[in-house]
Amino acid sequence: MENNPPEHIVAKFDKNLDKIKSVILDMGALVGTQIKDATALWFAFDEAEAARIRALDLQVNGMNSEVYARAEVLIVRRQPVALDLRETLAPINIASELERIGDHAKTLAKRAFLYTDERPAKEFFDLIAQMSNDVQQMLIDVLLAYSNSDIDAAARVREKDTAIDDAHKKMLRMVIAALSEGRNSEDLTTELVHMVLNSRNLERVGDHIVNIARFVNQIVEGHDLKATD
Repeated sequence: MENNPPEHIVAKFDKNLDKIKSVILDMGALVGTQIKDATALWFAFDEAEAARIRALDLQVNGMNSEVYARAEVLIVRRQPVALDLRETLAPINIASELERIGDHAKTLAKRAFLYTDERPAKEFFDLIAQMSNDVQQMLIDVLLAYSNSDIDAAARVREKDTAIDDAHKKMLRMVIAALSEGRNSEDLTTELVHMVLNSRNLERVGDHIVNIARFVNQIVEGHDLKATD
């Protein structure tokens, strides 16, 4: 005879899992907004707005802690196995990836304080804007994949990261070409370096989103894709 937990305990466990998922989705939406707003600072700098974006990092960190605490309670009280355990543990890792994305958004906002009057050509900003839009869409897609336990959607997110990597490489080539001209002022040279650093931040955001997509696959299928991707 199977020794299954009482139905009301299972229902409570499922309810707590749903709450964890809700926090993850809210956290993802918040860091997506951070990326969007931090990128906008490079087109129209506002010191108060930059400070607000940086302050959001505390809220993101708090949500990360909440996911960890809720998962810890579930593990201790229910001692889940197999799929239940993966659904409990994976959000801890997903929240950690989202927290790191928030850190990159905060860095973008902090770097905007170094804004100078001499700006690189429009093509540099166009590329940053495109990278930012692409990672924002990747984040939306991976959160939907997590919410729906959709491994096919998660796989499509992983494939999109190639475009982000290519864009970062393109930025490096553009900056190297501009610096090699040797006619740049000190301010413009600094701005070009910041373009590379911003591009690198967004490229790392893409990497963290790919990690989230792998965790979605791990929840559903039970194996880690890092060894095979």
